[in-house]
Amino acid sequence: MNTKYVAIFLALLMVMSIITVFIPGSSNGDAEDNSGVELAGFESIPGEHVDHELNSLADGLAVTPEGVAFAEYVDVDSIRDTPLFLMMDDVSQLDSIYGVPVTKSYSARYTNLHRFNMHVINPEVIAFPYELSEEAYNGYYFASRGGDLYNVIGNPMLFGQQDRLEDALDVMEGDANASSDFSRVMEFVEPGASIQQVMVVDDGFADQYYLDLMFLDDSRLSRTTVYLNPTDGTRNNITAYAAEGTDKGLDYDIESQEDILKVTVTSNITDFYTLIGEPAW
Repeated sequence: MNTKYVAIFLALLMVMSIITVFIPGSSNGDAEDNSGVELAGFESIPGEHVDHELNSLADGLAVTPEGVAFAEYVDVDSIRDTPLFLMMDDVSQLDSIYGVPVTKSYSARYTNLHRFNMHVINPEVIAFPYELSEEAYNGYYFASRGGDLYNVIGNPMLFGQQDRLEDALDVMEGDANASSDFSRVMEFVEPGASIQQVMVVDDGFADQYYLDLMFLDDSRLSRTTVYLNPTDGTRNNITAYAAEGTDKGLDYDIESQEDILKVTVTSNITDFYTLIGEPAW
């Protein structure tokens, strides 16, 4: 097992892909909250509003432009009051971007480290300061949050650099193709996971790597990993881990094809940390 990639994996797994920013700007709206920022509904923003289902990593990739190196989806609401919630960074930082709770989050990162983010918020109100662009892009107005960061209003909220948001809007409007970067790996992904990640692996244990964590019921948890073109070393390691899994309270299910290795490990909630700590390659 390559310790460098273990460190990268754990860093990605335990930190939500959020951007914490100082957000200057003016207040807009018609009702004021107790922080002094005026509140208003989405209807207070002119032009088109984003309307896209965001219930999975696949939903995020469906409106993400080509060239993605890493993507992550988190159903924040579904893991509150569970051990998975402990793996997230301070959620209040994410909530502070909007002044209301974020219930679902999606982030895509490109090789140049630029990001494109989507957030579902509840309630759907404008509870943050912003400066609205004078001109629309294909009917959508950009709400400047300071620096080079913008929101496009809707469900979900788009958040990131303006050029990346324009690219995403082009995909949403059918003027550009959605990402197919992870299409082969995503063929083996089952619905329902609360945390999902997929990434390109540079000179490592596979060409691409997918991970998800899912509660099967009130007492059992699963971790699924999918590898595109895994190395022989990865396949051998997984076989060895599976042979030792029963002694650790872990149940391994392995599906192997010429270019794909899919591994699902299940455990009782009481063995949560054993499952999370089990090597993935």
